[in-house]
Amino acid sequence: MENQRQKPLLFTLGSNPNLAEQTSALTGLPLINVPVGHFADGETIVKAPYDVSGRDCYVLHSTCPPVNERLMELLVFTDALKRNGARSIISLMPYFGYARQDRILNPGDPITGLLVSELLQTAGVTKIVMVDFHSSRLLSAFPFPHVNLSAEELFAQRFQDAVREKGLTNTDLSIVSTDRGAIERTAVFARHFPGASTAHAEKIRPAANVALVQDIKGEVQGKTCLIYDDIIDTAGTLRAAIEALYKKGAKDVWVAATHGLFSDDALKNLSGLKISELLISDSIERTSPIGETVSLAPLLADFILND
Repeated sequence: MENQRQKPLLFTLGSNPNLAEQTSALTGLPLINVPVGHFADGETIVKAPYDVSGRDCYVLHSTCPPVNERLMELLVFTDALKRNGARSIISLMPYFGYARQDRILNPGDPITGLLVSELLQTAGVTKIVMVDFHSSRLLSAFPFPHVNLSAEELFAQRFQDAVREKGLTNTDLSIVSTDRGAIERTAVFARHFPGASTAHAEKIRPAANVALVQDIKGEVQGKTCLIYDDIIDTAGTLRAAIEALYKKGAKDVWVAATHGLFSDDALKNLSGLKISELLISDSIERTSPIGETVSLAPLLADFILND
């Protein structure tokens, strides 16, 4: 009985119900669904469901839209766990909102990603686990232990299967970055496809949320082009890159992205594009999934079992 009591606890606040259920099944830890309530004025209230004194608590919760609501839910529940004696509080946050606000570009800019990490530390988070966090610059400034997992191998395995199924070889492929900022990530992904070409889009932003691809650098003529990105938000950059690839003679385009935000005109931007393979993880769950969903449960479960 004592050994059973000392098992870690796995909580979910409802942002990723399917991912939480799958992670629970893979770890063998019962999933504790914590209800989130609100006072009449809209304030968030989330209570520790029972005594957590001396327990290691894993809280699986993405700060996806509605971002501010999700963030407050996590902060309030973390505070409840801390005040009720949790030994450790590990935040499993597949998608970390505010990660893109990671530096001062103009006078007066905040670094909101760092602010969120400091709020989490104050609330009582002892370690945070993310998947394909957007900014390595920001990670280096985090004030407490953190782990950045990657969906890279999960996506690579799916694409490798598709390459075999379609009778292709790696020399038929080109691994493409949608802009210069993604070149490093693309180079790592390309290691799964030895012999493939690489390319990148030369992009400018003439206005906010407007992406213009001026050219594609690299070999894409007659190739099946694989794009691996961390976030699809409005899909403007992705659309511009895909259109440029086909103008350069690409034979086909496959896309994998860890975080599918699909904000504003994303669906409009994706409509009519020839994307033969579209893989999106369940870091952000949608009632109507776009493309094929790749579960992050194996990544999170493996972390919990080996933590």
